[in-house]
Amino acid sequence: MLALCVSVAAGCAGTKPYVEEPAEGGFHLFNRPAVKNPAGQWAHVQDLQREGKAKAAAKQAYALRIFWPESEEAPEAQLLYARWLDGTEHWMDAAEQYQFLLDHYPGHCDFDEVIATQMRIAKAVMARRLGKCLFFPGVKAPEKAIPLFEKIAKAAPEADVAAEAWLLIGRAHEEVYEDEEAVNAYLTSYNRFPTSPLAEEALLARTLCQIKMAKQTPNDNRALDEARAACLFYLGRYPRGKGQAEVREALADVRARQAQGAFDRAVYYDKTLRKPEAARLEYEAFLERFPEAEHAAEAKARLAELGTAESVQEEKK
Repeated sequence: MLALCVSVAAGCAGTKPYVEEPAEGGFHLFNRPAVKNPAGQWAHVQDLQREGKAKAAAKQAYALRIFWPESEEAPEAQLLYARWLDGTEHWMDAAEQYQFLLDHYPGHCDFDEVIATQMRIAKAVMARRLGKCLFFPGVKAPEKAIPLFEKIAKAAPEADVAAEAWLLIGRAHEEVYEDEEAVNAYLTSYNRFPTSPLAEEALLARTLCQIKMAKQTPNDNRALDEARAACLFYLGRYPRGKGQAEVREALADVRARQAQGAFDRAVYYDKTLRKPEAARLEYEAFLERFPEAEHAAEAKARLAELGTAESVQEEKK
């Protein structure tokens, strides 16, 4: 409510004009304190708690924080309200109120405890199924948890919990088919926390995600190259890692597909476009990159034929 300044009559010159001050904390029609001072209001909140009126106590605690945000009772009132929202599974609102607690009352709460609570809430939001009824199990909406994990990572950027937050951001993105965003999040977790207990898991998740992307786009050479690089990096970092067997198998498949693509490209220049010089270069490149490939003998034989044909043409000249 805007302050209203009223000028006094001309006969009262020199008197300060009356100013109507806005109510402290702004206008809150449905959430006003029952007592006119913070100490009394906090005593009223505690009375409601003792009477078993948890909802009323939480709302009056919230009113205390709104109307007297600088009072010594405000941080505890804010924590009580956040805990009530958490306990009643209003998780998105609870996460917001816990974040307010960290942002505005950092010295008045146990930082690690609040961060751990936020992580638990974010995981619950990620796993929750919406729209459950009768025989319908509901659907997950893991993307709703992404902003919560991001706030955790921002609030504690150097803590181990941030490594887990970035890993779970990747999981959430991957579950909603946002694979590129997932890869970036996995890499963030690994690159920022390479000594974390979750480092290998993050790098393996990134590798498997890139392998999946390469399978979804079989004609994308860039995706194949990135998948191969990811496999080699993981195996170089964790040669005996828990995912090494799966990654080695995927790497062999990627290389086989790359070899087939290189050979097909050489055949295309050779048989379709009938450009022997270009075909020769492609066959040579194929053999240089994939000397043990399935079609290596065929490529060598065709190179010999192209060389013979070229010699014949030179002789005719």
